[in-house]
Amino acid sequence: ARRVGAVLESTDFHPGRRGRDHLRSLALASSIPDSRVDEVLALVELTPAARRRVKGYSLGMRQRLGLAAALLGDPELLVLDEPANGLDPEGVRWLRDFLRRFASEGKTVFVSSHVLAEVAQTVDRVVIINRGRHVTDAPLAELTARASGAIRVRSPQREQLARALEDAGLQAAPLDPDGLVVAAGGTAQVGELAAANGIVLHELTEQGSTLE
Repeated sequence: ARRVGAVLESTDFHPGRRGRDHLRSLALASSIPDSRVDEVLALVELTPAARRRVKGYSLGMRQRLGLAAALLGDPELLVLDEPANGLDPEGVRWLRDFLRRFASEGKTVFVSSHVLAEVAQTVDRVVIINRGRHVTDAPLAELTARASGAIRVRSPQREQLARALEDAGLQAAPLDPDGLVVAAGGTAQVGELAAANGIVLHELTEQGSTLE
């Protein structure tokens, strides 16, 4: 408990036990002082409900209680499975900030989740496993950039820019009234090409993909 804290289920509580008593029993089993129970309840913002029976907790409150249990031993590693499940939007934002703060203290959070949009706002590194086989392990920014590689460019001289790109051997497709998507080439090459042809650019960005 002092090295690893885990939250794998939100149902591993006795429904008739009060939230604080659940944590006290876990603390006793790990020789952790009672004072730590009140500290973790405050950390997960569950103090007002600490004396209520768990059967009256919402799913989001049970998630917070599970996280409090994982934090009892002040571990250096947290292992969480779908930690945002059952949380309302405010709770999701709170969880995201909490995990980033925990990691900023030099600790590690390992999160397993299928909610990729939420994961993308929280994690630094992504590990993908498919059918038990390791697919990739990379920083989030590198992974999303690798999956796309396209360039988004907007110009009031779109047709002139499209011809210049075609002459340079770069494929470009219309995006909106003044935009193009360039399949490859990099922002530097597209920008230099526009400058050489006296073309004004209003936007020039790498178009990364999402985790989904």
